[in-house]
Amino acid sequence: MSRIATLTGLVCCLAFVSTFTSSCSKPTAGYKVAVIGFKDQYMAEERNDLIQFGKTKVEAALGANVDFIRPGSLDTAGLFKDGPDGYDLVVAMGQNSSLDMLFARPPDTTVAGVALDFEISQPVPGENQVSLIRYRVEEGSYICGFVAGWLTARNDHPLTNSLPLTAFIGSLDDPLEPYYDGGFSKGVKAASPAGGTHRYFIPKADDSAKAKAAAEEAVKKGVDIIFCTPGSFNTAVIKVAEEKNILVILVGPEGSNNSPDHVLTSLILRDDTALLDAIEMGMDGGLKAGRSMLGSKDGLWSLAPFGDHDVYIRKELKEALSEQEEKVSSIDFSS
Repeated sequence: MSRIATLTGLVCCLAFVSTFTSSCSKPTAGYKVAVIGFKDQYMAEERNDLIQFGKTKVEAALGANVDFIRPGSLDTAGLFKDGPDGYDLVVAMGQNSSLDMLFARPPDTTVAGVALDFEISQPVPGENQVSLIRYRVEEGSYICGFVAGWLTARNDHPLTNSLPLTAFIGSLDDPLEPYYDGGFSKGVKAASPAGGTHRYFIPKADDSAKAKAAAEEAVKKGVDIIFCTPGSFNTAVIKVAEEKNILVILVGPEGSNNSPDHVLTSLILRDDTALLDAIEMGMDGGLKAGRSMLGSKDGLWSLAPFGDHDVYIRKELKEALSEQEEKVSSIDFSS
C-alpha cells in the first residue's frame, strides 16, 4: 500500500533526510523562517516534536534557516520585523498559534505569513495577505472508514461481530470535525454499502464523561469499531474499548502503544511534510494569499502500522486500500 506507513521513529527518519537531501539542489542560503509550534492542543508536544523533525528536513533539503518558536516564548508581532535581520516567512501551526499570529501580524509588514492546519468559518485579520492552509483530513478519515467498514462487514477481525456497524465520536469545538465525519462515513459506505455509522458529538474535546457514555451506547447498539477525532476524550473511549472488547481508530501520533490490542490504527497528520511544502512554496514564490488545502497528493497524512492486527488485514483489503488511496484525492466529499 502506497500510504499505509508512518513514522517508525525520528532516528530512522533522520536517515531519510540525508538520502533526500542528496537528490535535492539547495537554493542560496539565507532564507529565514520562524515556525510557531502548536499551542494548548491535544498532542501538542508530540506534534511539536514532529515539527522540529520537519525543521531538520527543511534545513537539510532546502538550505533555509529555521527557528522553532514555542508559543508564548516571544512577542509574535516581533517576528514580523522587516529588514535584513528579520524573517522572510512566519509559519504558525494549528488553530491557537495561527490566530495569535494573525491578530499580531502588522498589516504593513512585508514578511510572508502562513497558517498551517487552520480552518475557521469567519473572516480573520489579514486573510487576503497571508496563506491559510487547511489539511484535507477527510481523505485520511475516508481511508479509516473504508478499513472499518470492510472489517466490520466481513467479520475479518476477532473483535468484530456479525453486525456491520461502526461509530464516529467527534468534538464540536474542533473546526475540522465535519471533515472527519464526512470522510469516515463515506469510507464506511464505500466498503460496506449495507453498513452503517452511529454518529456522536460531544461539546468539547476534553469531555471524557460524555465520550464514555457515547462509546458505551454505541457498543449496546452493536458497534465494534469506533473512530475518534482528536482530543483527550480518546482515553475514555479506549477504556470502553478495552472493557467491551472492541476496536478504536484514532487521529494523531501512533496510539497503539496505549492499547495495542484495541487501537487498530491511527490517522497521522504529517506536520513535517506540511512545513516542508509551505517553506518550499515560500522560497519558490508559490505561496498564495487566501485559503487553500493540502491533501494526500502532498503527503499530508498516513496510517500508522496495524501492528499485531496486520494478520487480519487480508490481501484483498490491502489491494482495495491501494485502489482507494489512488482515487481519494478526487472524491467529492461535499455530498
